[in-house]
Amino acid sequence: MTKIYADSEVCSWHLARLNLEILEEITAGQPAVFHMPYPYDTRFEAKIEQAVSICPTVIILVSELHRDSARFIITHQHTRIKYFICGSIEGYANESWMDWIITTCDFYKHTNILNQLIPYKVKPRYFDLLLGWRKPHRDIAYNFIVENNLIDKVIMTYLTDRSKTIDQQGIWEVDVPDGTFNTITQVNHLGKSVTLSQLISTDIYNQSAYTVVCETNYDNHYSFYTEKIAKPILAERLFIVFSGQHYLRNLRNLGFKTFNGIIDETYDSIEDNNQRFKLACEQIQYLIDQPQEKILEQIRPITEHNKQVMLATDWYGNFSKELRAVLLAHIN
Repeated sequence: MTKIYADSEVCSWHLARLNLEILEEITAGQPAVFHMPYPYDTRFEAKIEQAVSICPTVIILVSELHRDSARFIITHQHTRIKYFICGSIEGYANESWMDWIITTCDFYKHTNILNQLIPYKVKPRYFDLLLGWRKPHRDIAYNFIVENNLIDKVIMTYLTDRSKTIDQQGIWEVDVPDGTFNTITQVNHLGKSVTLSQLISTDIYNQSAYTVVCETNYDNHYSFYTEKIAKPILAERLFIVFSGQHYLRNLRNLGFKTFNGIIDETYDSIEDNNQRFKLACEQIQYLIDQPQEKILEQIRPITEHNKQVMLATDWYGNFSKELRAVLLAHIN
């Protein structure tokens, strides 16, 4: 009987759901499933090289798509390796494992938080900019708001002081464990485990009309989709994104719609980071200058469609079906 090596609890959990037997050691002639480490560990390369040398099929699950993991995927293309990633890489065909979308949707399907939102009512503020920890592309969005005297038009938070723990920042609607430094910390909310970063603030969303998404990364050759885009989609909001080139195009490839024609989304096609973000900032200003009631009416067919796609798509089922197919192709 074919058994499958799983290098982590994450891999074992998914294989168990497929009712597949699990090996604790890499074994010649048997498939292997790995979870790309985050933070990236260079020792992972030797593990994969060993596996490829003796295993007929090597599956690598990538829930965190960053520079190092993207580089690994690009430089380790092999007929025996199949990648399942939380996004897309330009020029490389990989399978989807939208882990952040899967877990975010799962949480909101089992709560009534979305029913507390009022997405199509005029709000006192135009945008929320919940920028997370400091990064260069987030600096650009933050500085644009400050330098153009738009603070009173938006709700903006920025975690710039690494000496402070998250629970000292005073921006959360749940109890944050003392000494927490990371927004991916798991908390218990409404009887379910969820990361801080996945929580929608109903207060902030009901006071602001649109969302600026400053994604985790802004490199051009890949798109990493996280809870940062899932939340405004679930909440039926227009979004402007600070991320890599073609982030919106790749999002549309997943079945979502974006807002070109209501705003100018040509920024998404610009290769130069500074120019792309400059054009994105111009769209922030444009929307602040427009009457909310007009924009909210225009976006409604798009935002309702996006929410439906987000909630109705069987993200995990599609992933597990393809994972099973790859494994059974070898087993059969």
